[in-house]
Amino acid sequence: MTAVKKEIWATLAGISAFLGGLLHVIALIGGADWIYFFHAPPSVVESARLGTWLASVSTLFITALMWLCSLYAFSAAGYLRRLPLLRTGLLVVAFICIVRGLIFFPLILINSAWLKRLDTFEIVASVIWLAIGIFFALGLRAVWKKSC
Repeated sequence: MTAVKKEIWATLAGISAFLGGLLHVIALIGGADWIYFFHAPPSVVESARLGTWLASVSTLFITALMWLCSLYAFSAAGYLRRLPLLRTGLLVVAFICIVRGLIFFPLILINSAWLKRLDTFEIVASVIWLAIGIFFALGLRAVWKKSC
């Protein structure tokens, strides 16, 4: 029996998406101040302050999506059985993450007022989103090579 080689980029994508989901859960547990720190929309921060359902439901929904992305990445890496629409799923996630990571550059070129709104958190978050998108894209590339 031969060992299956695990795909490193897809593994990094899976770990990153899982940790992103976990960070959302931790922020929810941390309460309104944590949710505010992570730049949630004002309505979600207010919901956390008031204890209404919006903060919990939206945060858990985002967590579920991130963990689903993680499952697809771990499937691509060879840790799980091949999930349906694996290449399509990886392509969509890679595209969304890369666009999210790069979104501020065209906005700054179009309207320099955006530059004043950027803070360290936004810059770091964009770099992280871009890195995760690249991980997913490289994981997709490996899956595509295996299936050809």
